[in-house]
Amino acid sequence: MNELFNLKPVEIAGNQIRAVDARELYTFLEVGRDFPTWIKDRIEQGLFAEGKDYVVFPGIGENPQGGRPTKEYGLSISMAKELSMLERNEQGKLARQYFIECEKRLAVVAPEQQRLVAEDWRKERIEARDFHKSMCTALEVSRARQGKDTEAHHYSNETRMLYKILLGMDAKLWMTVNGVTGELRKHLSADQLECLAYLERTNTTFLEMDMDFQQRKEKLTALFARHLLEIAA
Repeated sequence: MNELFNLKPVEIAGNQIRAVDARELYTFLEVGRDFPTWIKDRIEQGLFAEGKDYVVFPGIGENPQGGRPTKEYGLSISMAKELSMLERNEQGKLARQYFIECEKRLAVVAPEQQRLVAEDWRKERIEARDFHKSMCTALEVSRARQGKDTEAHHYSNETRMLYKILLGMDAKLWMTVNGVTGELRKHLSADQLECLAYLERTNTTFLEMDMDFQQRKEKLTALFARHLLEIAA
């Protein structure tokens, strides 16, 4: 495999990894706008977190345009792959394929490390989207439109319903069967979190339509069954 980028060893989230120089990636992608604006916009758009997805370090030498010193960014391969995909051009396709190959090589050299890193990264990215908060807000607004107050048990009813659809059983029973305690979300796999996010998003839409609880439960159950079939196909 041809080496498109000079990967550098850095520490991210306590792990020594080979990071991608963001400015080098920016140049390769032929972005067409200034680097500082591009990287800041992409970080905000993708909800990337410093210390987890990337590290920042001062640029070497003076800023040729004057003003503040430049900032440089070291990106995880997962983040670099996603940034490449967002550019939607031929260079982006080449870079994305390169980073996929990098991940494959790491999986051969250190398969368990690669699996754990990829799983943790996916879970953190899903959690960052926080569809649960949006669903709770939609519940409050829907009930307010109907002249109803929202109590603590209304939120927990929604959560219990979604977990039962997701897991096929009551959440407490699932935790007992799997021998886990504490917050259930922390024990879900990345795939399960993706499915939970799908249910929370869909339930939010139904709440915005002021559907009652039983209607939403029936529709979510049917849609989720179809969603699983589509994933498996």
